[in-house]
Amino acid sequence: MSSLALSRRSLLQVAAMAGAAAAVGGKAFAQSLSQGGIFENMATLQVKPQAMTHFLAALRANAVDARSAPGNIGFNIFQKIGSPDTLIVLEQWQDAAAYSVHMKRPALLAMHAAAKTDLSGPIGHEFLQPATAGTGAVWAVPDQAGATATVLVNILVKPGMRDTLIERVTPLLPTFRQAPGNVSFDLYKSVSNPDGLVQIERWTDKATHLANLKRPVITQIRAAYADTLARPLAKSRADLLDVTLA
Repeated sequence: MSSLALSRRSLLQVAAMAGAAAAVGGKAFAQSLSQGGIFENMATLQVKPQAMTHFLAALRANAVDARSAPGNIGFNIFQKIGSPDTLIVLEQWQDAAAYSVHMKRPALLAMHAAAKTDLSGPIGHEFLQPATAGTGAVWAVPDQAGATATVLVNILVKPGMRDTLIERVTPLLPTFRQAPGNVSFDLYKSVSNPDGLVQIERWTDKATHLANLKRPVITQIRAAYADTLARPLAKSRADLLDVTLA
């Protein structure tokens, strides 16, 4: 079986297994699988305050296991600054076949067992695809990961404007990626929402991120967004703390 395409039978098997193991399911999951190639998932978890220590231990054990699994590119856990009960997991796999194997591993099943009592609601999943070349190339947990500054922006564009925004932003990305202190600057397409994009930028520390905000390229990227957005960026962004490592 090619790593870039799954047979219809395999797609159904993977979707069924994922639905049983993680209650992922849904049209977006099937779409993400059917399009083949790199498989990326952004999960949002609302943890009961009193259960954070217990659940985070289970989630970290799953992260360690996932990062050593065949086909894994990255598995990162973030805590939302200002909303410490919110965890966001970003995971990337070479293909859906690798992800399907991960879904059966004991560490993941143990994490889902903990989720039954430790979460205040169901896990939210957003399946993503790279919108530009180079997106997702750097997913490793950097040294001093807890000191890094990560910004997540859930971009909502006006109907039919997503490709326009991607075309405008793509030429600017190398400037961000080459900036002092940048770890990664990526743009993803939402699989389920044709008007949705996810921008994830990561910096070695808060100081390098703040320095970037003063560079001329910021004016350029804001101009690229200007007439395409259906929701202001200020209402779409979240600052994240890397908590992958204990």
